[in-house]
Amino acid sequence: MIPNQYWQIGLSTHTGPVKKRNEDFYFIKQFEENGTTEFTMVAIADGMGGYDRGDAASQKAVSMLEEWWGNHLQRVLKKNHPLKNIMKEMKILLQKINKNLLQFEGKSGTTLSILVLYKGNYAVSHVGDSRIYQIKAGGVGFQNYFRSKQKSQVEEVLRLQNTEALDIEGEIIQLTDDHSWVGQEVKKGRLTKEEARNHKKRNVLTQCLGIKKDVMSWEQMGSYQSSDLFLLCSDGFYSMFSNEEITETLCGLEKEYTDLQTMADYLVKLANYSGTRDNITVLLLRNIFEKDEISEKKSSFFSFLKLNRGVN
Repeated sequence: MIPNQYWQIGLSTHTGPVKKRNEDFYFIKQFEENGTTEFTMVAIADGMGGYDRGDAASQKAVSMLEEWWGNHLQRVLKKNHPLKNIMKEMKILLQKINKNLLQFEGKSGTTLSILVLYKGNYAVSHVGDSRIYQIKAGGVGFQNYFRSKQKSQVEEVLRLQNTEALDIEGEIIQLTDDHSWVGQEVKKGRLTKEEARNHKKRNVLTQCLGIKKDVMSWEQMGSYQSSDLFLLCSDGFYSMFSNEEITETLCGLEKEYTDLQTMADYLVKLANYSGTRDNITVLLLRNIFEKDEISEKKSSFFSFLKLNRGVN
């Protein structure tokens, strides 16, 4: 994936200071139509070091996702409501990956967190305790990115987006559920998020791929703005920081840097220096997309009707 004026991306992964091998794998693919990239899928898989072949499991999960992409993506995109159809496909695929991993000799488990971006809408399919975040209203980084481009490019992107980047404090939203023992305890009110982050059982998963026959994937859909930033990360990163610290760090980095690759490298180094004991993977993604002018006009028209309903 090559960054351009509509797509920003940064990816960094590291073994960490303790582990001997990196059991994290990642996936990044884009589909181009009419000369523009409109559809992007990214994912991270964190192999479980407590089992025999965690790296083989995460690599297999990503390779099966790549196989699906090559064989089925274009067929799905031709249908109505492509994101909903992809969600259905991902649910089936996760079951297939799980079944495949169960056939490995010994126990081989992995997480898998998948994010799809398409024209201002996102879809998430997820199993395990890796995370996907949406950081909203990252106005500073949006503006800095524009400053690094030629004036004509800036004006064109703003015209297509029909928006202005505002310098607003970021808000972080976790789009995935933690399939872990501590995650369950937080939901039940028995642990705070801070206690869960430092708990000795934080690595105990309640769901992953390759260990049990039955897998219930987490699914979510929503929308995003061009100023929003997406973060995918393994627990080797997020276990070192609170959500507030992640938000503050990202906002601070966006004030200084214009490219997400530099930011991703910095975050991985920060986790290393902070004493993480696991592999670290950080993937940052932003889509400065062109809004659908027809949809915008329809929305405005129906809003007008609602406002004027009952008025003679």
